[in-house]
Amino acid sequence: MAPHICIIGAGVSGLRCATVLLEQSYNVTIIEARNRIGGRIAQSGQMGPLEVDIGANWVHSTGHNPIIELAKETGTPLHLWKENTLLVDGEGQLIPSPEANRALKQVWEILDLASENSKSQGDDIHPAASLYSFFESSCVSAVQRGDMTEREGELVLGMSQMWGAYVGDGVELQSLKFFYLEDYDCFIPTNYQKIIARIATVPLAQGNMQFNTLMTSVEHRMGETCPVCVTTSDGKAQYFDDVVITTPLGWLKQHKKSIPQLHPRITSAIDSISFGRLEKVLIEFPTAYWENGSTDGQTESDDVVSFVHWLSPVDTSHGNPRHWRLECVSFHAFEAPYRRNILLFYTFGDCSAHITSSIRGLEGPSRNEWLQGFFKPYYSTLPGYAEIYAPTRFLATEWCNDDFAGNGCYSNFQVGMTDAAHDVEAIRHGMPEQHIYFAGEHTAPFDGLGTVAGAYTSGENVARRIIESKQSANGSINCKAN
Repeated sequence: MAPHICIIGAGVSGLRCATVLLEQSYNVTIIEARNRIGGRIAQSGQMGPLEVDIGANWVHSTGHNPIIELAKETGTPLHLWKENTLLVDGEGQLIPSPEANRALKQVWEILDLASENSKSQGDDIHPAASLYSFFESSCVSAVQRGDMTEREGELVLGMSQMWGAYVGDGVELQSLKFFYLEDYDCFIPTNYQKIIARIATVPLAQGNMQFNTLMTSVEHRMGETCPVCVTTSDGKAQYFDDVVITTPLGWLKQHKKSIPQLHPRITSAIDSISFGRLEKVLIEFPTAYWENGSTDGQTESDDVVSFVHWLSPVDTSHGNPRHWRLECVSFHAFEAPYRRNILLFYTFGDCSAHITSSIRGLEGPSRNEWLQGFFKPYYSTLPGYAEIYAPTRFLATEWCNDDFAGNGCYSNFQVGMTDAAHDVEAIRHGMPEQHIYFAGEHTAPFDGLGTVAGAYTSGENVARRIIESKQSANGSINCKAN
């Protein structure tokens, strides 16, 4: 009889793991706490008929990327941002475009240098060294060499905060030692719907899907024909040959006791790797007024604004105690028919925690009023703004309030870590001797950590490990639930 495998979680890694196993005629049960597939990939129709991603919306292209292939197969467009930015200083004044774009270019150059430094000299970098400290030393050296003015150095340091929007926490917390484990790339101007539907095709058709079902414990039991017992919130116990846990790292951090036999090295790794706090706030306007003050929506493609950075607004009297620096991307930069008058703000770290705690439980006009009060000191400083262009719609994510998401976004690597690569490897290895495995973006190959492609690959790799283990054993019997 075919082995019976349980997968905890119907996100990308769980769905891909299930597909590989089902294609080899395994029996697969997927236990999912939500009433839907996708995990941290989800959409909302709150901003109009074209649903927007409220979770992942980037695709990272290091090496072979299965998500890029799936995008091509499903006709999902990919957008490469042009490095054209608006930069607003702390007094609310717009920095001249050539100066702003030069600073953005210098930021990316330093990021590339930091990655190379992390990769080639990581063993010699102190665990307390941060990415921001690398920016500081790089700017000081560039000024001393005459390659950068002091003014440019200040702008570059201010814009370095943009890295928080990639990893979900401040650049001051990003480990330089393990910066090579991070990555960034292109954007989906529509949404992930077609891709996730393709990934889920086989599991939905052939797997045993158990939605609205929360796993409460996973235990290896000696002497049982099917050695792994999964207990769920309804009190039901089910027995399987192997279990693959694909819950977010943040959830694992809070529920390690749900795996009583968790190996100490894996416990240490789960505690060590950080979990970011990235949120999004989408704001729609009646027109893209920020395009050089134009209100007709007609902007040359080479001049279209991709990014906006605020170095720290002065007027933040409404709910912004720390004068957070923010950045956003403009959906008006997309090609037709995806172009929209939307600014997508990324918040991270303490700023995300502040916003999500403030809007929790708020609905309708009161929620929109709070969001408008917080963000108006930012968007009102852009060129061409007038009160007639006040926002028409808001959408704010609340992953920090989502227990199933682990109250955050995805893994990152912060200062103080000493053994990040081995931490990842420990979780990735799992506990095969107890027939318990882990998959997810936090167990991905090093060039895919924190990405959708990494989650996909991690699920596939675990499935192949299980298949190989069964092929080397003397068969297995099908396990049934009690």
